[in-house]
Amino acid sequence: KEWIIGGDSSGALLWRIMWAIRRNTGRYAMPRYKEAERAQMRDEARRRLLAAAVDEFAREGYERANINRISQAAGFAQGTVYNYYPSKRGLFEAVVSDIARRHCDLVLQAAASAAQPAQRLERFLAAGFAFVQGYPAAAGIVIPALYGTDSVARDLVRRAYAPLYHYVEQEIVQAAVLDGQFRLVDTGVATALILAVYLGGCSPNEESAPLRANARTLAGLVLEGLRGDQSR
Repeated sequence: KEWIIGGDSSGALLWRIMWAIRRNTGRYAMPRYKEAERAQMRDEARRRLLAAAVDEFAREGYERANINRISQAAGFAQGTVYNYYPSKRGLFEAVVSDIARRHCDLVLQAAASAAQPAQRLERFLAAGFAFVQGYPAAAGIVIPALYGTDSVARDLVRRAYAPLYHYVEQEIVQAAVLDGQFRLVDTGVATALILAVYLGGCSPNEESAPLRANARTLAGLVLEGLRGDQSR
């Protein structure tokens, strides 16, 4: 016999339950799917705009860079940048932050793989120079901003690259002094020296190419000065 509940067979009741589930699932799952798709499209648009902005800022510099050219180079209509970034300054900040994140991640990961401060310095320089050689547009944006007259851009780069400064100061200079590998030096001066050498090698000009090609030799010269008489 069929089991009757309120005049409906069990099969009819089951069908009605399944229909209600499908109806509700369709009602609530579809907007979630569409929202996920929209988020993916927004992320892809930002990626394309950032890539176009890197080329524009590296080629033209911040002042001459044009927002409409960036939008069009990314495959969008003029002014599309403003749908994703509040201003040219906001876009430039996003570009610098993205470059610095990738740059710092690569360099710090390479340096941290060494047990001794001297080895960390060598790997720090080698990884950083490799990044610049593989991504020359990055140096074409960061170095001019760091040494340019735009104080806002300069401060932005300094903040974005603060992890490199702190790593050199703490894990290379201070660690080597405490371990007796470096003579007693002002850690701030020693850190500034290492970063000046590093940034010189990262500079996007032909004169810096020999530095990038000889990271080990460069590290040896810096280490010799920091070790002083202890190396003799």
